[in-house]
Amino acid sequence: MRVAFIADVHANLPALEAVISDARTHGASHLLCLGDVVGYGPQPVETLKRIREIASGVLLGNHDAAAAELLNLQLFNPFAKETAERAILALDDEAKAYLRNLPNMLEVKNIACAHSCFDAPETFSYLTDEAAAERSLDAMPAFTLLVVGHTHIQSLYAQSAPGSPVLRLPIAPQVQLQPHHRYVVNPGSVGFPRTDGLTADYLIYDTLMRRLFFRSVAYDIAPYRLALVRNGYNPLNYWFLSPEARMRQTELALRNPAPETPRAFGEGSAFRPAKKPVSTKVHFGIYALILLGLLLGAVTVVRTLHRNMPEEATVSAPAAVNLLPPLRAWTVSGATGYLHPPEENALLFHPDSGEPRLYRLHSPLVQLPRNVRELRFSFRTISEKQRLRHFNVYAEFVDSLGNRKKDRAHAYKKTGRQAYSIKLPRGAAALRICFETAIDAPLKLIHPELEIVRD
Repeated sequence: MRVAFIADVHANLPALEAVISDARTHGASHLLCLGDVVGYGPQPVETLKRIREIASGVLLGNHDAAAAELLNLQLFNPFAKETAERAILALDDEAKAYLRNLPNMLEVKNIACAHSCFDAPETFSYLTDEAAAERSLDAMPAFTLLVVGHTHIQSLYAQSAPGSPVLRLPIAPQVQLQPHHRYVVNPGSVGFPRTDGLTADYLIYDTLMRRLFFRSVAYDIAPYRLALVRNGYNPLNYWFLSPEARMRQTELALRNPAPETPRAFGEGSAFRPAKKPVSTKVHFGIYALILLGLLLGAVTVVRTLHRNMPEEATVSAPAAVNLLPPLRAWTVSGATGYLHPPEENALLFHPDSGEPRLYRLHSPLVQLPRNVRELRFSFRTISEKQRLRHFNVYAEFVDSLGNRKKDRAHAYKKTGRQAYSIKLPRGAAALRICFETAIDAPLKLIHPELEIVRD
C-alpha cells in the first residue's frame, strides 16, 4: 500500500489538486493531511472542502487552530495574523466546528503523525534539528516512522538504535528505510514553500517496500495569483510569486501588511462575473478603435494564411483526440466492491454481495483547450442484466479560481452505447467526468471518450 502525506496546504487549491493528481498517478491509495489546511492562501473554504473529500485523516495545524478561534492570533506575525482573520471570516460555523474537533496526533500501525512535534504537539514547536527529532523519537518509542509538517521544508532524520545519535540524512527522490532504524520525516509544504523552488512538495510511503518517495510537483501559479487578487489579497506579500515579491521577504516578517477590503468568495469568479463600472464615452471610443484595428489585422492574417495553404490541407480534417486519460488513472469511491482493470481500456465493477452497491467513478481533472465551446462524450456499458437500477453520468467544471460547477446529470436505464454533447460554461478551465451507479450484478464500462466538437 502507498500512502501520501501532505502538510501545510495553506489554502492553495491549485497546488493541492496537482498533488492529488500526482499521488494517484504514483499509486497512492490513501492520503493523510498533517495540518495547516488554511491560512496564508486565498481559498480556505474550497481547500478545506477538498481535503475533507479526499483525505483519510486530517490533523490540526496552528493556522487551523487560529481559524477555528482556538489560538490567540497575537502569537502570529502580522502577515499570518491578517490571513488568519480572513480565514475566520470566510469559514462558516460548521467548518470551524470540524477544525476544532481535529486531533493533534494520528497513529496508523507503526506510523505516527503530528503537525509539529511529538514531545509537546499542542505547542506547535518547530522540529528543525537533530535534538528536536530525538525528543520526538523518545516520546514515541513504539513507532518506527514519525511524520511531521510545520517547517515547510522536506527533511529526514534517522536513529539506528535506541540511545544512538540522531542524524539528518540528505533528501533523495527515493529513500529505502533500513530494518530496526527509526525515522522522523517531513514531507514539506504543498501550498506555501519556504524554499527557492516553486513546487508543491509532499511524500509517498510504500508500506510494503518501506520506501519513501519525496515528490516535488510543478503547477500553474496563475490561478493562485488570480485568486489572491480576486479575493483582496496583496500578491507582493507572497515572496514565491515573483522576484519583486521575493525581495520583500524579510520586510514582510516585520511589517503589518496594508489593510485591504475583503471580497466575498465567488465574487468575480469566471462562473459569476463581477459587474464592471460603466466606461466613459472617451474610453469607449478608444476601445472601439483598438478593437476595430485588431479585427482588421486578424482578417488580413487569415486571408494570407488561406491563400498560402496547400489545397489538400484545406479539405483534410484533423483526427479526433480523446481528452480523457485511461481508466486506470480514474478514481473509484463509495462501496467496498471489487474494481478490476483489464488489459483494454475498461473497468469491471463487481459487487461483493447480491445487494446493490453504490459506486462513484471520476476522472482526473482534464485541462480544456482554449476557445472550445462544446465537447462530445461517449461510452459503452455491458452487463448480464439489460436494465440498470441507478446509472448517472455528469460533468463537473472547474474555473481558474478552483470554483466548481456541476453539469446536469444524465440518467440511463439500459446498457449499451451512449453519447451526448457537453456545453461548456463560460470560464471553464478544466472538467472531470463522474459516474454514479448502484449495481447488483457485474457491470463493465468500456472506453469513455471526450472529444472536441469541431465546426
